[in-house]
Amino acid sequence: MKSLALAAALALVAVAPRAARADAGADLQAAVAAFQAGDYKKVLASSEAISAEAAEAAKARYLAGEAYLVLGDPSKAEEAFRFVLSKKPAAQPAKVGLGRALTAQGSFDEADKALKEAVAADPKDAAAKRALGELLIVRNDLPAADKVLEEAWKAAPGDVFTARAMVEARMKADEGDKALVIAQRVIKADAKHPMGPILQGLALEKMKKDDEAIKAYEKAIALDDKFLDAHKNLAILCHTRNPTYADRERTAKAMKHYARYFELGGADESLKQMYDQLKGFFDAGGATGK
Repeated sequence: MKSLALAAALALVAVAPRAARADAGADLQAAVAAFQAGDYKKVLASSEAISAEAAEAAKARYLAGEAYLVLGDPSKAEEAFRFVLSKKPAAQPAKVGLGRALTAQGSFDEADKALKEAVAADPKDAAAKRALGELLIVRNDLPAADKVLEEAWKAAPGDVFTARAMVEARMKADEGDKALVIAQRVIKADAKHPMGPILQGLALEKMKKDDEAIKAYEKAIALDDKFLDAHKNLAILCHTRNPTYADRERTAKAMKHYARYFELGGADESLKQMYDQLKGFFDAGGATGK
């Protein structure tokens, strides 16, 4: 699954001058290719091979920042975006990335400041408004979030990541049925995009329709096996809604998708604790149920 700011990242790279050094240029192009392919571990390896003094460093660190966000390491994402802004203070994608990284770390006041500055710098930037809407959801200001997300949608109609934020807002409002309607619209617009099924899974899970949610997450994975959130959500559902691990099939799926998430480079510490808890239970000879 490509990063939330793929278009911005590629635009940032596209306007870069021709690489001054062949090795740094090759590493940057490798990072871009990995970014497009959703291979975020390779994005990090390629981008971080470029010296901080190289002309390509800002573009490379931006890609690294986006990769860290996808992999669940927002503190390192923050470092990367701050590096970009130290080199290019007006870099709009990095401003938005910084706000998202701060939101993910719970630094809401700092995130609010960064994102409002990004929106002010470019009022037509859908990514900035979407990120601000996501922050407002976390802060439980749903009316303001709805307003900002509607503006983001108008600025970039059909954007699946704005649709995801809209689904999150409806779920926060305990409106799973409305979240499902949004998900179904995304699927209708592009049946081959994995975001539709994952949004469908989120809504169905909220509505306590677990078996259907599992199928939706599995469909998202079938469309894109590198979609970390699909593996993550599926593992958590099969783990936490499986009392005493009595359902062997769900337990096996939880173990499989936890493992795949970490294999792809996922770094969510809370997820690691959940995985270790489940693995430890069975390593200690815990019952597997029916």
